[in-house]
Amino acid sequence: MASLLDIAPAGRTVPVRGTDVAVTGVSAAALVGLLRRFPTLLTAFAGGSLTADAIADAAPDAIAAILAAGTGSSGDQAAETAAAGLAVGDQLSLLSAVVEETLPDGVEGFTQRLEGLVAAAGARGADPKAGY
Repeated sequence: MASLLDIAPAGRTVPVRGTDVAVTGVSAAALVGLLRRFPTLLTAFAGGSLTADAIADAAPDAIAAILAAGTGSSGDQAAETAAAGLAVGDQLSLLSAVVEETLPDGVEGFTQRLEGLVAAAGARGADPKAGY
């Protein structure tokens, strides 16, 4: 039988500019950090409505931070700068892999499971839109 040590970190590689980049997904700690830095992401997770302006304002920096976190460099400014400098097609390739590795059941599946855990823990009435 396998243990967590046998499977972590899981992931895949994504070819970018002729180099295979390891993508492991975003950890819970890194996800919380991203949600705190980019409240627009929290609104998206909570099912709130987002304006085009809010998305446009947050997207470039948030994508760079997500790419850094999903490739093992959460919070590393140099990695975020490198991610921000990639062509949008390369960013999209990496972002797709990061999202798939982080949330294999998608955002909706993740939020449903999280809401179920919160309800089971007796935290009914908690408002995910209220922040931390």
